[in-house]
Amino acid sequence: MRLHTHGTYKSIAALLGLAVLFSCQTNPVEMEALSKELNEPTVSTTDIEWFYTKNGKASFKLNSPEMFRFDGEEAYLEFPKGIELESYESEGDKDAYLRSDYAIQHLKDNLIEAKGNVLLQNVKGEKLETEYLIWDEAKELIYTEEFVKITKNGQVIMGEGFESDIYFSEYTLKKSRGIINLDHAE
Repeated sequence: MRLHTHGTYKSIAALLGLAVLFSCQTNPVEMEALSKELNEPTVSTTDIEWFYTKNGKASFKLNSPEMFRFDGEEAYLEFPKGIELESYESEGDKDAYLRSDYAIQHLKDNLIEAKGNVLLQNVKGEKLETEYLIWDEAKELIYTEEFVKITKNGQVIMGEGFESDIYFSEYTLKKSRGIINLDHAE
């Protein structure tokens, strides 16, 4: 009787194994849906350098050590190791520089959210430092509601909220907290 029971268990296990083996299929549509459900990137790459053009001329150059693309209703690119973004004037001269520790580019809205040790610098040598900044390519604006520190002409200006053109040449500080003259500071 024992051999018969043991043999029955083996038969059941073999049938289950065959059922699992023959039920496995790779359906690309289902795999893509599962990937989106798990929020896995559809593309990943390293050491990227992209040039964005406007009317046939380079307008931006983006560098990043790593990038992931996520598709779905709100497709985006994630730069977990940060970005360096340079903008160029119509003549081809560099006019602004942006660096951050982390960034997300929302493809639908043409927005780049830069986070962590964000540095924005223009051709005049003026620097803006903050922890969060949005670069809106469609509206040609750069802005934040966070704390900012602007260094220019021997002064440090601190405040909350900032808005600028994409070249960081004309800007507004919303809530100024104070100005420090570096030439007279001890």
